[in-house]
Amino acid sequence: MTSTNSVPIPGEARLILAESATDASRFVLQPTPSKDPNEPLNWPAWRKLFNFGLSIAVTVAAFTNVSIQTVFWQQMTVDMGVSIQQLTNAQSAQLAGLAMGCLFFIPLAIKYGRRSAYIISTAVLAGVSWWTSRMQSYPELIVTMVITGLGGAINETAVQMTISDLFFVHHRGSANAVYFTAVMVGSFLAPMAAGTQAANQGWRWSYYTLSICLTVLFVVFIFAFEETKYIPVSVGEAENDDAGSEHNPTEKDIDPKNKVGDDLVTVATHTDPTIPMNSYRQCMRLTTTTSESLPRLFMMPFHVITLPHVMFTALQFASGVCWLVIFMQIISIVFSAPPYNFTTAGIGYMALGPFVGNIFGSIYGGPLADWTVVRLARRNGGVYEPEMRLYPLVIPTIFMAGGIIMFGATAARGMHWIYPSLGGAFFAFGLGANGDITFTLIIDTYRELVAEAFIGIAFLRNAVSVGVTFAIVPWMTSMGLTNMFIISGCIAFAIGSLFVPMIIYGKKIRTTLASRYWKLVEKRSRI
Repeated sequence: MTSTNSVPIPGEARLILAESATDASRFVLQPTPSKDPNEPLNWPAWRKLFNFGLSIAVTVAAFTNVSIQTVFWQQMTVDMGVSIQQLTNAQSAQLAGLAMGCLFFIPLAIKYGRRSAYIISTAVLAGVSWWTSRMQSYPELIVTMVITGLGGAINETAVQMTISDLFFVHHRGSANAVYFTAVMVGSFLAPMAAGTQAANQGWRWSYYTLSICLTVLFVVFIFAFEETKYIPVSVGEAENDDAGSEHNPTEKDIDPKNKVGDDLVTVATHTDPTIPMNSYRQCMRLTTTTSESLPRLFMMPFHVITLPHVMFTALQFASGVCWLVIFMQIISIVFSAPPYNFTTAGIGYMALGPFVGNIFGSIYGGPLADWTVVRLARRNGGVYEPEMRLYPLVIPTIFMAGGIIMFGATAARGMHWIYPSLGGAFFAFGLGANGDITFTLIIDTYRELVAEAFIGIAFLRNAVSVGVTFAIVPWMTSMGLTNMFIISGCIAFAIGSLFVPMIIYGKKIRTTLASRYWKLVEKRSRI
């Protein structure tokens, strides 16, 4: 890692050795793994992908629980006797739960481990889903939405911690692409299926189905999900120190079980055979406790969010989710009324376009972005700079803003539903690519404080969305759909374009604030 005045620059690392290096040793693994076979970075491919797959499964279920209710509004207004404004208030309550849950529950995942966080989150979401399927009153609606937000908040940041635990730098973009695809499956594809089921059996049966899935996931997590939080076996060994990052294993060092394929986890690690593997009981321990002070952990995100790279990502994510919330609620309000008069199933099908757009966005912002940074690092003498990930953001920024405007303008004119659906697809392409790229930027830049960074990011994203949800109906009534979405598109473009100054000044910012960052890391280590 390059340094200035003996202070390492966070995020900068040698990623590629000389072109003459062999395929097995060309990549410098960042972060540098230890020799402990129990460290998640050293796990074989099947083990990494199995545990990551479980976290992705619960992500789909969690975002389904958070997203599907807007599809049912048409039926719920009749069945429960609530108004559209009351339903939007409930959405705001859920977003408030998401914001507060990140602040209060993720520090527990840092101190006690990821496994217990996932189990608690899945249990809460399963329980509240069963309750939602039976609720009868407006107060119950508000309470269940708050609890849904609290349970879902754990998942938002825990998955980013899991990605940081399991994957090396040159695979994290692809891992985040899978994560954002799961988010969009829960946000778009699952509501489409739920709308179809609700049209045939009623909205409560959609919640019954979700409750069953969450209950099954809860049981699977208890018996199958391993802890990915790693505590070094030796204090004296530099487990993840970049100082030794240029050492790569030779062919004779490589454990064949840990040399894996060309997909998400292409790595070659070497481990110490004298270190015993953990037993099943050790892998399934409920908590992995470290000595952090919880009150101080609660305060750390407020320090980390002030770092410019973290604030940049928070603004990008808050902007994208804000427009996503508007999209989903406007679809339910506008397309259930003339001239569209869609049924619950039809409203659900409107999510198909955004889902397809997000798939392409995830490919663009994940594997393609990983491919891009490897080549940019090669042109930079093998040295990786986190800002290299931002170059591909030109196209997603344009697509997101253009898709927002296209959706609002065509829906306001009552044009054929394919046009607003295409607008939604363009928007979702930008959202998926932007999220993949900016989330991976944070994991690469501030790995030592990744959990605290994502707590702040998730809090800001949900806090902004709370206010927007309250304002949707008055905003649409006073300004009209076209003007509302033109303004939204312009704001989205302005925020998205911030990647340009970040590319220009990002390294200078990291260099200038390096001392402050490492002081925060030291402060975090002493908590």
